[in-house]
Amino acid sequence: MQVLIIDNNVIPQFWGAKALKDLVLKSPDVTVTVRRAPQDDLPRDLTRYDKIIISGSKTRALDDAPWISHLEELTRKILNEKKPLLGVCYGHQILARTLLGKNSVKRSLTPEIGWAEIHIIETSLLFDGLPKSFHVFSHHFDEVCLLPPEAKCLAFSDGCKIQALQLKSVPVFGIQFHPETELEEGLKTLEERKKKGESKILLNALEGKNLYNPKIGETIFGNFLKL
Repeated sequence: MQVLIIDNNVIPQFWGAKALKDLVLKSPDVTVTVRRAPQDDLPRDLTRYDKIIISGSKTRALDDAPWISHLEELTRKILNEKKPLLGVCYGHQILARTLLGKNSVKRSLTPEIGWAEIHIIETSLLFDGLPKSFHVFSHHFDEVCLLPPEAKCLAFSDGCKIQALQLKSVPVFGIQFHPETELEEGLKTLEERKKKGESKILLNALEGKNLYNPKIGETIFGNFLKL
């Protein structure tokens, strides 16, 4: 199976493709190709790819730049070709922006940073095998605020009404949270936020060791690759 990961970070180590690639490669018989959107390193031909993942980013989905326009064009091409697609955090927001425009994404009232509790409200093969509620790492300042008419909301959290969405007719998904983030990276991120004086907005900052479950990410990405 050929999997394409679109890395959307100007600085690759920040919420980019590495953790996604590591998680995807846990599935058997998978080959991963990473292309860098900020460098306009996007494929023109998608024929060889069986699954596509659009990564997170420190760039806002509300920003405008030539490479973001090109990413939107690629996302539209993926949708037109009905390729299985999973957008993660920024990728989730770019999916909504591609379908509905920039008004589908807004600044969150409160940033969601830490171990968020996700509540599943719709049955989906993406979440097959997961409990109805689970904790997973989240790190975002913007969120999807309008649901495309061709999509359904799969999950929410106290701080975000559209934590996950799925198009009704094709295997296209968006998730706001970061199931690829491992415990050590999550704890490191929270510690950096504490040093910036942001302790009050952090979610379950002291509970990471108890709440982190690697099976969440493995299950979600494993399910996506089986579609």
